[in-house]
Amino acid sequence: MLSNLLFDPREKLVPSHSFLVAIGPALFSFSRVSNLVSQIEYDAVTEGGNNDYPHLFKKPKSQPDTLILEKGVRTRSSDLVFNLLLEGMQVEMVTILLMKDTIDLEKAFYFKKGIIVRRQFSNLDAMGNELLIESLEIAHSGLVEIPIPGV
Repeated sequence: MLSNLLFDPREKLVPSHSFLVAIGPALFSFSRVSNLVSQIEYDAVTEGGNNDYPHLFKKPKSQPDTLILEKGVRTRSSDLVFNLLLEGMQVEMVTILLMKDTIDLEKAFYFKKGIIVRRQFSNLDAMGNELLIESLEIAHSGLVEIPIPGV
């Protein structure tokens, strides 16, 4: 009975390959978004006479979370706004929109403020046959999932 409530075989899994990223008012398409993590730091304290389990206490974060955005570099400078995103730059209202069938919004995540801490290009290899990939790493205060009504 409980398994029927937790799993409905008519539902489909959400594909992870259709998404948009908004940085402020600008929309970008990336090849890969990684480090979609929301976590806390905690202390574990064991009680003196009763150490059956540790007590867990939330503590302030000492390190920011990071989000990594990757995309292939184009042959022409058609993405001028993306080229303005440089390390050290503050970014606000970064939103990741996960789409189903490129129309329906399935999941959304955001963080209010962050800073671009690294901009990196993949290795150059004249003997290989790979795309040049540019990646941005953004340190932020915490990723929040936006509830989507009806989903």
